[in-house]
Amino acid sequence: PMPSAPPPGGRPGMAPAGARPPAGPAAGGRMRHWVEINGARHQISRPTLVLGRSTEADVRIDDPGVSRRHCEIRTGTPSTIQDLGSTNGIVVDGQHTTRATLRDGSRIVVGSTTIIYRQAEG
Repeated sequence: PMPSAPPPGGRPGMAPAGARPPAGPAAGGRMRHWVEINGARHQISRPTLVLGRSTEADVRIDDPGVSRRHCEIRTGTPSTIQDLGSTNGIVVDGQHTTRATLRDGSRIVVGSTTIIYRQAEG
């Protein structure tokens, strides 16, 4: 005689074919990005973030050494920072530059303000 067929969807207690396991904290590999300035955390929820002294900047930095539109962070793989023609420039991980690749923990100095760039899965 033929063995009985398994119930629809596979063996008892098994997820149906094609089902995905429950989502964990890093489901989908989505990366979160933020900057820490003077102890305050600013989430980066868009592809670009402009930092500067202007009230029109995405993140305002009240520092006379910071230009109105000082620099821009672009999230991606990898994330980057670009000077926007500021007067005093940017320093990333100790290097004076106009453009740099960012990694988790990168230290950015604009004027006399230090910014920590952070990224994490989840």
